[in-house]
Amino acid sequence: MFETGTFIVSIVAFLIMFLIIRRYGFKPLADMLEQRRQYIERQISEAEEGRAQAEALLAEQRRLLEEARQEARNIVEAARARADEQAREILQAAQAEAQRLLEENRQMIAREREEALNAALREVADITVRLTAKLLQQNVTDAVHEKLLAEAEKKLGELVC
Repeated sequence: MFETGTFIVSIVAFLIMFLIIRRYGFKPLADMLEQRRQYIERQISEAEEGRAQAEALLAEQRRLLEEARQEARNIVEAARARADEQAREILQAAQAEAQRLLEENRQMIAREREEALNAALREVADITVRLTAKLLQQNVTDAVHEKLLAEAEKKLGELVC
């Protein structure tokens, strides 16, 4: 049952088939698997490079965003400082204007008071002169006339001072 010839032919046929399959089947299959392995390694390395670039871009974006936020804070702070300064300047200008108007009003009141006083004194003097003239015309002698003039001058001097 065991035939040596058939066994040797089967072994030789197997070895020939093995060599043919190895040369034309395994070798292209091994080459194809090697190319696939290299392709996968390239894809992995490209993915890692892409991830590294993405992380670098993300870090750059975060840095730029923080710079933009800081610049915005600086702009807001500068605007707030300018607004405060302008408010102080407006307040000082308003206070100066109010002080100027108050001083002008005080001077105007003093002038008007002086003018009213002078007008009153002129009126009093005018009335006094008219009354005195009437009295003198009616029954005053030269001695009485001199005495009345001296008194009038004295009283007018007191009113003016």
